[in-house]
Amino acid sequence: MEEQYLNVDFITPVLGFGVAAVLLIGCVPLLLHGWYRRKKFEQLADGYQTYKLRSSIRAELVAGGLVLSLMAALGIFAVLGYTSSARNLQSNIEQLYNPAKLELGTFNGSWMSADITLDDGTSFSNARVDVRAGNEPFIEDLWYHYHPKPRG
Repeated sequence: MEEQYLNVDFITPVLGFGVAAVLLIGCVPLLLHGWYRRKKFEQLADGYQTYKLRSSIRAELVAGGLVLSLMAALGIFAVLGYTSSARNLQSNIEQLYNPAKLELGTFNGSWMSADITLDDGTSFSNARVDVRAGNEPFIEDLWYHYHPKPRG
């Protein structure tokens, strides 16, 4: 019988953070420029404060605000996706290895580190946790603990 594991996807949140960072780089100058143009517009004489100029400034500020909102939404969804994947990975590790103590570390882009203590007291610090097909967690240190290399 094949075991069912919860979905673990760290790539989508990382991509979300990346897109949010690019949007931040684009929207901050846009908002600052729109704010600067609005301040200059307010100082213009009445004949120079045209509807077309006011509309252009408003469009620039609205576009910057929309991009800022999109960036915030992507950031929130990325954080939620990352925490959900971390919880699912922890649950999958507990399901497969049943450790006495488990503490997830950091995700480096392709694998996550974890501090694991087994029921027999064996402890592994900064063990590499890979996610295989079907969201199966694989911890090489534990595999070697249960399947020692033959001496020869």
